[in-house]
Amino acid sequence: MDEDWDNLLILDACRYDYFANQHNFDTTPSRVISPGKMSWEFMQEAFQGEQFHDTIYITSNPFATRLPEDTFFETRYLIDEWDDKIGTIHPDDVAKAAKEANLKHPNKRLILHFMQPHRPYLGDTAEELRERVNLVGYRNEGDGLQIWGAVKEGLVTVEEVREAYAESLDIVLLEVERFLDEVDGKSIVTADHGEMLGERVFPFTSRVWGHSEGFSTPTLREVPWLEIESESQRDITASEPIDSESDLDKSEVQSRLEALGYAE
Repeated sequence: MDEDWDNLLILDACRYDYFANQHNFDTTPSRVISPGKMSWEFMQEAFQGEQFHDTIYITSNPFATRLPEDTFFETRYLIDEWDDKIGTIHPDDVAKAAKEANLKHPNKRLILHFMQPHRPYLGDTAEELRERVNLVGYRNEGDGLQIWGAVKEGLVTVEEVREAYAESLDIVLLEVERFLDEVDGKSIVTADHGEMLGERVFPFTSRVWGHSEGFSTPTLREVPWLEIESESQRDITASEPIDSESDLDKSEVQSRLEALGYAE
C-alpha cells in the first residue's frame, strides 16, 4: 500500500511463472515475495489494522468480509455478481464495478481483487471437466468432488488441471488489459499468493495442490509485480469512509469459501 500507484490489480492465486509466460504487456514483471501464502494471510498483512481512506477496494474474495468496515474509503463486495453455477465471480464483473467506482470517485485509488486464476476455473477445459466430473461448485448440486480430489481418484489428469489454470489466467489477463485501456493512472498488476499445481515438495512423495495445506513454498510466496506507467496520475485524496454494502451472512460467506475450495 506504500507503493506509488493509482490502480492495484490483484490476481488471486497467480503464480509468477505462469504470469511471466502468458502476459502480453511490454514490460517484464518482477518476482516479489507475498506477505501471505493464502488470501486471508495476505489481507491481514497488507490491510488489517490500517486505514486507507484514499482507496476503494473492489473484491470478489469472500475473505474481505473479515476486514474492519473502515479499512478503506469503500469496499465493494460484489454480492450480486456471484455465479452459482460455477461458484465464483467473473473478472468482467470486477472490472465493471471498478470502472463505475472510478467515474463516481475519480480522486480515489482503486484495488481490483479478481478471483481468477483461482479455482473454480474458467475456460473451455474447465467447462469440459465440469461436464465430465461432478465437481463441487458446479450448479452447487450434490456432494461432488473438489478438483484436487478428482485428480487423486484418477478422474482428472495433472495436465488437465494445469491447462484449466492457464486458460483461467488468460481470461482474467484479457480483462486486465481491457480495464487498463479505459482507466487512467499508474497501475500495478500482482497477486496475493501463488498456487501448487501438483508439484512434489521434498520430503513428501505425493503431489501438492492448492495453497491451504498449512505449509509454505517458494511457488506459493513468489508472485508477479508488473508496473505499468501512465502519462498522467490521478489527484488522490482521502475522505471520510462511506458505508459498504455487505448483506452476506456468515453462512453465505462460508458457502462461497467452500465453493472456492476452503473448508473449516
